[in-house]
Amino acid sequence: MILRIDHVGVVTNDIKAAASGMGLMDLKCTYEDDVDVYGVATSFWQCPGDTTSIELVAPVRPDAAVHGHLARLGPGLNHVAFEVDDIDADLAALQDRGAILVDEKPCQGGRPGLRVAFAHLGPSTGLLVELVDYGNRA
Repeated sequence: MILRIDHVGVVTNDIKAAASGMGLMDLKCTYEDDVDVYGVATSFWQCPGDTTSIELVAPVRPDAAVHGHLARLGPGLNHVAFEVDDIDADLAALQDRGAILVDEKPCQGGRPGLRVAFAHLGPSTGLLVELVDYGNRA
């Protein structure tokens, strides 16, 4: 079951320059790390008192998952991430309903303890969604 919008992902070729843009809006970086399975660097930005984030995503190697997006569309909105309570069941439900899975199984995400999986909702929205599951988060 979807619990909430967790973050909005924005791809960039230059994460440091994009971080400067987040600073212009007084957003604070709350976490940053590389996600090896996707070949990207990430940083998460939030407004004080809000748990929803903007995630900056930049390639760190030639086979990075975001190169196709950057080549076709350039920097900008990449995905909307939804926190779910059971990523395995929710990923299977999306597939049963006709979503096109990018990830057949959840992978390690860009924050500690986070499991993620991506899916396309189809051409009518053009939306890439990310399911995120923090497991037993308090």
